Amino acid sequence: MFCLSFVKGKEKTMKTILKTVLCIGLCSGCQAPQILTQNAPVEGVLIQNVTLVSAERDGVRAHMDVWVREGVIVEIGKNLPEAVRTIDGSGKFLTPGLIDGHTHLSEVPGMSEEHEAAFPEIAKAARAQIPRSYLYHGFTTLVDLNASAQVIGRWNTELLHPHAYFCGIAPVFDGYPTQFVPKSIRYKVVPNFLYDDARADEFPEGVDPAEHSPEAVVARIKADGAICVKTHYESGFGGRGNWPVPSVNLVQNLVATAHAQGLPVLLHANSQSAQAFGVAAGVDAFAHGMWTWDDKTWDDRQATVVNDEVKQILDGAIAKGIGMQPTVQVLYGEQDLQDPDYLARPELKSVLPQNLIDWYGTEDGKWWQAIIRRNNPVVKPAVDAGRWDELDAAPIARVLAVTEYLDTHGGRLLFGSDTPSEPTYANPAGLNGRLEMQSWIKAGVAPETLFRALTLGNAEFFGLEKMLGSLEVGKRADLLLMAKNPLTGVEAYDSIELVVVEGRVVARVDLAAR
Repeated sequence: MFCLSFVKGKEKTMKTILKTVLCIGLCSGCQAPQILTQNAPVEGVLIQNVTLVSAERDGVRAHMDVWVREGVIVEIGKNLPEAVRTIDGSGKFLTPGLIDGHTHLSEVPGMSEEHEAAFPEIAKAARAQIPRSYLYHGFTTLVDLNASAQVIGRWNTELLHPHAYFCGIAPVFDGYPTQFVPKSIRYKVVPNFLYDDARADEFPEGVDPAEHSPEAVVARIKADGAICVKTHYESGFGGRGNWPVPSVNLVQNLVATAHAQGLPVLLHANSQSAQAFGVAAGVDAFAHGMWTWDDKTWDDRQATVVNDEVKQILDGAIAKGIGMQPTVQVLYGEQDLQDPDYLARPELKSVLPQNLIDWYGTEDGKWWQAIIRRNNPVVKPAVDAGRWDELDAAPIARVLAVTEYLDTHGGRLLFGSDTPSEPTYANPAGLNGRLEMQSWIKAGVAPETLFRALTLGNAEFFGLEKMLGSLEVGKRADLLLMAKNPLTGVEAYDSIELVVVEGRVVARVDLAAR
């Protein structure tokens, strides 16, 4: 049994992380470009005789009509008058569009900035397909947990795209992820860093602590248009350690300030110690599952049964209503990156342009795979022995066990795929979320629980429930027409036939890359 993620996080190259952080920091305070409308049909669309599946009520409603006009659901009933366009929903199921609450939209998975410059046609095709690939798998709303108004504004100007929102990041000063930015420019690149009284003597000279209080930072994040705040508890990984982490008091103040502005707070936390901290600080959600437990021996690192110490943390999270995004695909993606046959998987052809798949198979395209094999001593021997599928086996078993525990004890599971979790081609847009669904089912989560998390659960957490997440009059017409019922099996998400984005109807087949 091998373990790739024996460290407490995800390794990235300096250039890639610096690029991502630059996208966040340099645009802070920028005004987003004007969002173009979808030109939804003014005359309206009527979906007739369809079975409605929506999480605000138990069960389904059969033989219903839904009338959409100007991008909004305007009426739900039976025997509604026909519209200019009528769709026969007989024998089919209509659901709200899905919400992925953990994405990163500024990059092409598996391409660095230098690669995009060197292969512009491939990058152009990739960027054009990414929004369509999310829609292909039913995701009509995305939340980027590390973005800016300008990045999301550009995304939302595409003619056909899932609606995107973003979190503003508020790391403690000199903590993760700012450690990847040279100190000479760090405080300009990531301006919304937090001052911590616990380390007052280390605060950079010439910087006003009052401008980096929770009140000042949250005010700037709110003004940028963010719908949430993300902070971090990460002491180090990838051979690096002793990074500064915030004090409990600081994050408690951050949470109180964000709540006063109507913003939930997510904590980057994938370890036992980080989630124990999050429970004490009272954050709203963990942006990862707990796959790193506090290990003392190598044998302990293979432990996969939830022990009393982990249970105590999870019970604390349940008692406080703290949500968790398992993000199991972070770990499966690390496995898949090392699969020598991964790029031949047929499902990739629906979400990736062929020229991008071909490029991933080149020496240039395998740059990240090569870095992992070179820097992690367990990876290359595992691959050479044909045992790549045992990489991360213990962390995967742990996060599945934690997910099952939360599910069976009344915990709050939030859906997020972390696409892409690192500069890897093994977290493709849309498909990565579909595979994350499969991991939830593997952990024992019921299809109806998964469905709620994908729709109304995420809408409620991010404060979007008045606009989307369920089939109700007045809500945005982001809809999916399926051949199967998602309450009875996860395979229903493979039976999507039509995707409706703010009233615009698109056949799923027309969204595929092939």
